[in-house]
Amino acid sequence: MNSFCKRIPKVELHAHLYGSIRATTLIELALARNVILPPEFLLHEEEKTTTLKLDEVDDDEVLFLNMKPRSLKDCFAIFDDILPHCVNDLPSLRRITHEMLEDASFDNVIYLEVRTGPKILLTDHHLEEQYCTKKEYVQTILDVMQDFETTDRIRYEEAVRNTSQDIANNDNNIRLPMIPRLIISIDRSGTVDQAMENVQLAIEMSRSTKYIVGVELGGNPTRNSFTMFEPIFVIARKAGLAISIHCGEIPMSEDDETKTNSNEHVAYQEAVSIIQFRPERLGHALLLSDSLIDKLIKDPIHIECCPTSNVMTLELTSTSSQVAGEERRGNLLDGINHHPQLGQWIQHQYPISINTDDSGIFSTTLTKEYILVMKGYNLNETDLTNIIVNSIKHIFDQSEEIKKWLVTMVLDMFERLMGWPLDKLNA
Repeated sequence: MNSFCKRIPKVELHAHLYGSIRATTLIELALARNVILPPEFLLHEEEKTTTLKLDEVDDDEVLFLNMKPRSLKDCFAIFDDILPHCVNDLPSLRRITHEMLEDASFDNVIYLEVRTGPKILLTDHHLEEQYCTKKEYVQTILDVMQDFETTDRIRYEEAVRNTSQDIANNDNNIRLPMIPRLIISIDRSGTVDQAMENVQLAIEMSRSTKYIVGVELGGNPTRNSFTMFEPIFVIARKAGLAISIHCGEIPMSEDDETKTNSNEHVAYQEAVSIIQFRPERLGHALLLSDSLIDKLIKDPIHIECCPTSNVMTLELTSTSSQVAGEERRGNLLDGINHHPQLGQWIQHQYPISINTDDSGIFSTTLTKEYILVMKGYNLNETDLTNIIVNSIKHIFDQSEEIKKWLVTMVLDMFERLMGWPLDKLNA
């Protein structure tokens, strides 16, 4: 199972750029910028070993040890207080973008949607008061994506040519090229004017590049409301950009009609507004009320599931593995069994994708996410492959040629690994 999850081609639809920073890179950038990192940012010895060779690790207790416990509050503290001071110039932005693409490609991800909000950074952290524009920020990422995609395609084509010349040694194990794309983020903690600036930038730049494919609303779910930004997303939709909205990240209640200003009821009302708006995809959708779940089952909107992130931010890991000084670690495999929605989505064959969210912050990979879901819900290789293939229908790149290629690559690898074709896909 572990080897299958490692080798099967993957599709990642929910991955934040800054949250996917390598731990080693974060430490190096912090040292260079005199940023003091909390002790928990140091690498655990288990983390160094299990993340490198997941297909060789059979001990679930080791593989799914909660390496870096992160509550939802912890995550936003990292994004607000640590990462901006470490990734504060264009060279560091180029570095983390390239490394994110490289890490995903090495994990056999063949289609990756990266999301980030445009920022004003230093042109170089050695040069004070010399800043880039938000357009230069986005263009820096696009340049890295284009260079990576071109180089990766050349690498693949050369490998195919070299392998075909030596058919006797051809094991069909050439790593496929990866297609990266960009989603422009709106931070719900910001203002409407800032959101409009980001959407207008996305619309303008998408006209001259294939890499910008959509916009999203994310950030601290306790700040502001979707309805505040809805008119801006209407503009994005009219311009042809696909939309993803983070939804249902905090508890909600639809029964609290007498307390319309309670946090739980406000969260419910917002989820209703988001689902009525019908974005192309929902991010997380963890804590929906029963009526909203029923509504989605009848009229689905694709959900971007992030299992490890969900288990950590909801603090679902079991206390059975706690040790002195590490009270909040626990085991992710225990936690996944308490996920509030994922089991139900799988049972109903609901359209979902499996994603990492923040691979650096949560010390995960897409291979590890696949293994976690398969073991947590007793799925087989066919079940997982169905999820991957069906998620391709919901990528934001609208090229039917790309979608067809992605499906073909996934099914071809399934047949090679399993020895029989996947001739029936779930609707």
